[in-house]
Amino acid sequence: MKLVLNNVTYHDCPVQLRERIALGDRQRRFCLEKMHAEQKIAEAAILETCNRIEFYIYAGNDFDVGTFLAKLIRQVRPDAADTWDKYRRQATGVDVVRHLFEVAGGLDSQMLGENQILSQVKSAYSESLECRMSRFIFHRLFHNAFRVGKAVRSHTNINCGAVSIGLAAVELAKSKIDLSESGAMVIGAGENAELTARYLLKAGLQRLIIANRNKQKAEAIVSRLKAGRIIGLSDIAEQLADVDLLIGSTGACEPVVTYEAVRDVLAHRDKRLLIIDIAVPRDIEPAVGQFKCVSLINIDDLNEQISCNKEKRHSEIPKARAIVDEFTDKFSGWLNSLDLVPVISQLTQKGIELADSEAARYGKDFGEDNSDKLRIFAESLVKKILHGPISTLKGATEQEANTEQLQAADLINKMFLSQGEDDR
Repeated sequence: MKLVLNNVTYHDCPVQLRERIALGDRQRRFCLEKMHAEQKIAEAAILETCNRIEFYIYAGNDFDVGTFLAKLIRQVRPDAADTWDKYRRQATGVDVVRHLFEVAGGLDSQMLGENQILSQVKSAYSESLECRMSRFIFHRLFHNAFRVGKAVRSHTNINCGAVSIGLAAVELAKSKIDLSESGAMVIGAGENAELTARYLLKAGLQRLIIANRNKQKAEAIVSRLKAGRIIGLSDIAEQLADVDLLIGSTGACEPVVTYEAVRDVLAHRDKRLLIIDIAVPRDIEPAVGQFKCVSLINIDDLNEQISCNKEKRHSEIPKARAIVDEFTDKFSGWLNSLDLVPVISQLTQKGIELADSEAARYGKDFGEDNSDKLRIFAESLVKKILHGPISTLKGATEQEANTEQLQAADLINKMFLSQGEDDR
């Protein structure tokens, strides 16, 4: 079996192309169902954020993961096939483990050390569980990733300062307008939108509007924030006259604010309007930036602010990488310990050594003439006791090991072949 990662990320794929590959909840579940139906794929998870889409797969050694995913992308997002083919990167084995741990620790985020990515990794794992695609290997892999994320944030200062794209947007807004005398509209009712609204209020925002298609979700945010008022998406253009800042943060597949929808309002507006689009796909149609009163900034334009935060946190990277390395080494050692042929050999050797040791210890009580018979008896007894476990493992050496056989190898390691491991 092999561990494989295929991904497209902000590192080399710009937002205008990355948004083409964005999957909705139904599309991700469809992909997981397709992977569940493929016999050669044992486990899988999809991590999708505004900065990445990543497929983690545990499959047979002879399975072509790249070709399978290329066909799957063409099926769910045919318009994104060329982008996927051009920007897709692949990693295997221990490199996959290290990458996931770096992601969970905030080391691979656009904003170094941000906290939200850890909850997104947990959501990816939960979704995989619901689709029955996380089993023995991924249970261990992702729970270790959660531990890495916690350890990095507990033992380093890598998450000091801004901790999310939403906060970076608010910090940028603070540098351009006086929030204490301004009104802002946040489009969306998801986690990013709520965090952004919370940051705005904490920064002293005077007036807040939450715009969303789902009224109940928007009401829930306003209730938790104890501030703001709610409007529908169809009311955005009309309410733009009352705000100085507009932040887009929905999960919509198409622009929520179009040029045509706001043309009449913005064409006659004199007061400056700052628009920050942190959604992928983008919420604001790029043409909206053509109006003289508008300053339009998208998620990639936040790089300057994010770079500043990275410099502040850069000194903590070596400490964080040391934690990642430690967990990666432990996990890789555990994964290698599940190689069934060595486990069988070690288990047999351990049993024979134990039998010989005990026979030698008690041999004098039976007389020298019977010492060989006692040794043969002890070895025979051990072999009979180990026959069942070894037969279970041997069946897996002739084909790909299944979950139960890997669990058996892990249990044998814990019971007979190792002293366990220390948890951080």
